[in-house]
Amino acid sequence: MSKGDEKGMEIRIEEGNLRGFCENILVKVGLSREDAFIVSDSLLFSNLRGIDSHGVVRFPYYVRRLKEGGTKVNPRIQKIREKGASVLLDGDNGMGQVIGMYATRLAMEKAEETGVCLAGVKGSSHYGVASYYTVKMAEADMIGLSMTNGPPVMAAWGGAEAVICNNPLSIAAPYQAGRPIVLDIAMSRVAGGKVRLAAKNKQKIPVGWIIDRHGRDTEDPNDLPDGGALLPFGEHKGYGLTVMLEILAGVLTGAGMLGQVPMWLKEIRTPLNVGHCFIAINIESFMDLEGFKKRLDWVIQEIKSCPPAEGSTGVFFPGEVELQVEEERRKRGIPLSEAVLEDLKGMSETYEEPLET
Repeated sequence: MSKGDEKGMEIRIEEGNLRGFCENILVKVGLSREDAFIVSDSLLFSNLRGIDSHGVVRFPYYVRRLKEGGTKVNPRIQKIREKGASVLLDGDNGMGQVIGMYATRLAMEKAEETGVCLAGVKGSSHYGVASYYTVKMAEADMIGLSMTNGPPVMAAWGGAEAVICNNPLSIAAPYQAGRPIVLDIAMSRVAGGKVRLAAKNKQKIPVGWIIDRHGRDTEDPNDLPDGGALLPFGEHKGYGLTVMLEILAGVLTGAGMLGQVPMWLKEIRTPLNVGHCFIAINIESFMDLEGFKKRLDWVIQEIKSCPPAEGSTGVFFPGEVELQVEEERRKRGIPLSEAVLEDLKGMSETYEEPLET
């Protein structure tokens, strides 16, 4: 363990210690070792890439839902409909990461034959960070898309209360070995998890991230769970995108829509019926893989040759900053706030699972 700054606000823990801790607790609450690995791998993937809002800060909530029955420990994932280039799955309200990886692998398998496959999912739960799945597809030399809906946490453009999810979207493409191009964004100005993390760490947030329950700007992150709402990025543009993603992940799949999806952090005994959509594109159905990578490299080099703006540290391709963070955190450990570490220590005592720091 190492302290980050003089205020003691940061503690670093080795990736392997956190991974084993999460995996073992998930096995203790009933998940198979394989499913526990997938969930833990998703959490560590997020923390390693600096997406801490979707990392181990969420782990206690996942475990509570499993213990209280809102999320099934051993779901029976079933195909509901299937065509040549499409498949619809019912996740039986299991862990979103487990269902998400099942759908991702199935989409890639079918895309090998059909060139493109869209896998829709209903009956799922919170699936973590969207890029976890698209990076898996990029590592298999496919272009991957991943999207999900969820409970209403964001205001419509021009609205004063939460009415729709911020519906994350990720797109990834293979580039260089271990260096995919990765877009991973929610349609709000900032992920709700970042607001909750700020609240846990007793920090203020910038004006413009959220509105309070009266529809007013606020710097207090605690206003979000108290009836507040996230705001869409790009004003009407982010709002328009989230509506279209709701159509793909919610309407098309038969999953819950808008307020039909419960707040997963609060209603821990209630199935969520979240919807996802995964698309796998087999590049070799369009052109030679190496030819694709050469063309992509030309695009990236042209973009990166742009001179940096005043005050800028340079031009980066999507996902490049996260790769730099991952390299640093694999060497120095994953930083956790004292508040997050205290939650994990509490779980360590409850489940008699040591957490090496």
